[in-house]
Amino acid sequence: MKILVTGATGNLGSNIIGNLVKEMSTSDIIAGVRDLHSEKAQAYKGQGIEVRLTDFENKETLVEAFKGVDRVFTVSTVPVLETAIQQQKNTVEAAKETGVSQLVYSSAPRADMSNFVLAAPHRERENIIKASGIPYVFVRNNWYVENELDTIQQCLNGAPWVTSAGEGKVAFVYRPDLGEAIANVLAGEGHDNKIYELSGENLTQQQFVNTLYEVTGKEISVLNVEFETHEKMLKEAGVPDEFVSMLVMIQKGIREGGLEALHSDLEMLLGRKPTTLKEALQILLK
Repeated sequence: MKILVTGATGNLGSNIIGNLVKEMSTSDIIAGVRDLHSEKAQAYKGQGIEVRLTDFENKETLVEAFKGVDRVFTVSTVPVLETAIQQQKNTVEAAKETGVSQLVYSSAPRADMSNFVLAAPHRERENIIKASGIPYVFVRNNWYVENELDTIQQCLNGAPWVTSAGEGKVAFVYRPDLGEAIANVLAGEGHDNKIYELSGENLTQQQFVNTLYEVTGKEISVLNVEFETHEKMLKEAGVPDEFVSMLVMIQKGIREGGLEALHSDLEMLLGRKPTTLKEALQILLK
């Protein structure tokens, strides 16, 4: 059985491949990349892993890449709906033409019903895969702990933790746990047409900061503001306008429960307890 992982030079994709290497022969693993000459691509070749060009904008590269492949992991890409839909159509059409037997897609929490700002493109992409008739697995990844590293560093340097998410909770998840769980799905059996919610413990922003204090011993004040104030502060800090609105909408979505997990399949797929936030921060900040 041959498995191709798209986005193989990215953080999640490389983590998935790193875990697949522990479970199967490198000759059965294919790294899908946008740049065949990148340092990471060359490193894969050195491990005996085949590297193939996968450009979601160019269906022909996908057709060539998917030949002889049984299972494909498709990483989620741009949040722009029109582009995301075309990329997913290219992926599905290439998979059908080449006889791929399973598509594993990296989606968003409760993508089929959530109003969270990032859910809509994933919902459309899930529907395109479902309509194709190709057996699928949707791994709905919650918010990476790693997404907060820049903010954490600013706060360790003296800035307050600014949030407009109120008491909304986020089921923060450690990215290496996701890589391991997805690798287990790709290399395992019995996952066809399953949907897995992959989340950690539900925590408010204050609880996140409290855990950060436990790890670093650094007192960080939490500044709770309303959306308009948050938007103004981000603009004054020099954040580009196109990112300001997205960041505020994410905070609004958190306040409304968009990243709070109702349940998680992560422990089941890992076969162990997931990494806690405290453990993840201890690793990431050492």
